[in-house]
Amino acid sequence: MPRLSLYREKKSNDFKFFDRTIKEQFTVGGTDLYIHKYLGIQDQGPTSDLSQPQRTTLDPKHIQDLLFLENRDRNYAPDIYRLRGHYNVQNLDFDLSQFGLFLNNDIIFITVHYNEMIDMIGRKLIVGDVLELPHLTDYHPLNELIPAGLRRYYQVTDGNFASEGFSQTWYPHLWRIKCEPLVDSQEFSNILEQPINKDNYVGNWDKTATYVPGYVVTYGNNNYIPVTPLPNSLTSVPVGIPCTNTTYWQLDVADSLKDVISRYNTNIAINDAMNAEAARLLPTSGYDRSQLYIAPMDDNEKPAVSANLVHLKGKPALPTGTVTHVVVPGFRAGALAIRINQDALKSIWDMTADSDHIKLKEFVQMSLSVAEIKVDKTEGGSGLVKGDLVLSVKALSQLDGPYGTTDDTDSAADQDPSLANFTGTIRPDIMDYRADADPRYNYIAKTSPRNFGYSRGYMVGTADAPNGAPTGSGIIFPSSPRTGDYFLRTDYLPQQLFRWDGNLWVKISENIRTGTSLGDNDNTQRGTFINNSNVTILTDGTSVPERQSLSQIFKIQAD
Repeated sequence: MPRLSLYREKKSNDFKFFDRTIKEQFTVGGTDLYIHKYLGIQDQGPTSDLSQPQRTTLDPKHIQDLLFLENRDRNYAPDIYRLRGHYNVQNLDFDLSQFGLFLNNDIIFITVHYNEMIDMIGRKLIVGDVLELPHLTDYHPLNELIPAGLRRYYQVTDGNFASEGFSQTWYPHLWRIKCEPLVDSQEFSNILEQPINKDNYVGNWDKTATYVPGYVVTYGNNNYIPVTPLPNSLTSVPVGIPCTNTTYWQLDVADSLKDVISRYNTNIAINDAMNAEAARLLPTSGYDRSQLYIAPMDDNEKPAVSANLVHLKGKPALPTGTVTHVVVPGFRAGALAIRINQDALKSIWDMTADSDHIKLKEFVQMSLSVAEIKVDKTEGGSGLVKGDLVLSVKALSQLDGPYGTTDDTDSAADQDPSLANFTGTIRPDIMDYRADADPRYNYIAKTSPRNFGYSRGYMVGTADAPNGAPTGSGIIFPSSPRTGDYFLRTDYLPQQLFRWDGNLWVKISENIRTGTSLGDNDNTQRGTFINNSNVTILTDGTSVPERQSLSQIFKIQAD
């Protein structure tokens, strides 16, 4: 009697019995799996790059990029294979055992019958295949405008024999695949770009086939349909005409699977909203600090008192006065009055005197009011309860006289001609004198500003004058300019702003402030360097784009 053994060198009837029984279990208790079979990479066409050889036939064993070991442009079979499988359904639980939150149900392990898989698909399920689980289709999405249910796709990332699939004959009956959720990427565009309505969908464009109007084909990352009617009274698109030929093809505007299940459009909308908000907050490049408050400086180059923004020269900063009680004959009760000293009286005199400082002007209206100076307090809030009272004098009528400037540019010469220590030069061509200025104040010679000023910020040069004065523009300077005229030279790149100081045109700034978009017209490194679209023509006639990706820069070039 031979020794009893379930193992045989060849698969015996025992194996076939077990295999039929196990297959029946999947037929009864398994779920449908829609298989998108990976066929291979798309034809790259003739190329001199040996790291990306041309593949004229579809083979899942081919590698598109031998340098990065990637298969970016994949082809999938237009036919869908239906196979039964089984997996353990998991709850949506968060893993709190590590730093942060981790979903532990993103990866599922599906078991299929091995021989049925071979008979149905013709090979094993391998990395690159895509599964659709129809029982997880969401038929009630929150967005009621979606024309179809949200399907659930998974990509196969690993495959091997399942340990529980070995029977008593020691032969495997089950194939176990590791699946992860499908992401919207270039690898799966051949699936996600398919139209929702597949009644007229014929798959990828075939250069050896003809197409009649009404059918949809996929070319690149888009779907196309033949134009209606076709030119030259044709009934079908001739052989070999690619979908990029707008005479015979037009883009299909119907929704694709990508539009329904992908978050690409949502992410693009979020990114566009963020860019729009950034453009609103920062409409131009650089930064402008002109709107920030800068404390005035006194004679010792220290910040002046913030309560009084007017900077008086000399010490004391303000003339003083005293409050007194005045009794006027003929009145029963007296009144409070402010007695001012000689310095304050001289200031009022100067404001109401004519140009020769001899007599008062007639009918000069003045406004007198009492103001309180804000007191200085420590960080803890300690200090005087009330500040000093001062008499504020303001002229209500037009004044003219010998003091003041109309340009608030900076130099270092006091402009009070009535003082004995006057060091400036009385020249009407560089100084505009007005009487709306108090001789107690520091005034400085008007010189041509050299630029917009360092304190304004970074890259704040525009086509406008710093003080908002009218600006001319053109490719040549005007023949008879006046002192202080601004002129923008538009033939310079970037445009340059000049100011006539009486002798020569002084360069003020460059019109370098630009938008923050990614256009080629932006005069920034991002617009002219990062997004450079220029093409350089070599001596041998070869065209080389100036902007190159890192993968192209580090490639080894042939000698």
